[in-house]
Amino acid sequence: MSLLAVVDLGSNSLKVSIVDAATRREVARTSEPVRIFPATLGEFTLARETQAVAAEAVRRLVEFARAQGAQQVAILGTSAVRDCANRAEFAALIQATVGVPLTIISGEVEARLVAAGVRTDPAYADCPHLTVFDLGGGSLEVATVRGSQVTLARSYPLGSVRLTHGYLRGSQGVVDELDQASIRDHLLRTLGPVLSPKMAEQGLVVGAGGVFSAVALHLEAVGEAVVEGRLPTLRIRALKDKLSALPLAERAAVPGIPADRADIMPAALLTVCVLADLTGAESFHLTHHGLRHGMVELMLGPSGSLS
Repeated sequence: MSLLAVVDLGSNSLKVSIVDAATRREVARTSEPVRIFPATLGEFTLARETQAVAAEAVRRLVEFARAQGAQQVAILGTSAVRDCANRAEFAALIQATVGVPLTIISGEVEARLVAAGVRTDPAYADCPHLTVFDLGGGSLEVATVRGSQVTLARSYPLGSVRLTHGYLRGSQGVVDELDQASIRDHLLRTLGPVLSPKMAEQGLVVGAGGVFSAVALHLEAVGEAVVEGRLPTLRIRALKDKLSALPLAERAAVPGIPADRADIMPAALLTVCVLADLTGAESFHLTHHGLRHGMVELMLGPSGSLS
């Protein structure tokens, strides 16, 4: 069995997936709760301490992958890494720490890899039309897939950490209607020209990223089974209202909500609600496939096997 591993340096956490090259089946995964996106807007510099913590976390992820038998390891830097002013310094530290180069990808490449990765999910491999949203801490990737073609691949600086600190002052307290309206207006201005209700009419709307996983965890925790990966928009709206009405300390006690995401959940859920408004989606279809699985496809190349 030939195994490939991809480490994703996301804005809110660092993750690794180990995939069987022959079957495209994910055989193991793990993550490190390291948030490298800072509490600031605009261009920023990754602090030396943050770099050191992240590099050690990457080392542990790479060691985990190799212990599982991964023959090849790729490390990807996404929104937080490509936006920081000292990304070359950080890349050099990663290389020195683990002996694997850090590949910093553009937003469009990230969106295309997400789309390719979702296609490896058996639940969606044969769907003729997909609209895919990958909501992370620093950015939102939007992709449409028609047959085997990616017809739209864009990235927007609309990640949940970014919106939380840009509009909600870190979201320590209750998120009132005025705060929600400011985010909603920004999202509508940015995404309105790109998205349309025809997307939900034409095919499935698929959600990747921590917020969608958190919604599924919450529904399961309160006894509502997630059937065929469907996350009803009505339940997402209800959870958004519930969490927005609570201060941070109480949000973390809501069943199924990861404590390390409680601060960004109101902004994340509001973003998902706006995506539903713009696409007409009555539900989002959850996937755990995305960027890392798309990178595996790229590593395998046109032949679909290790060279």
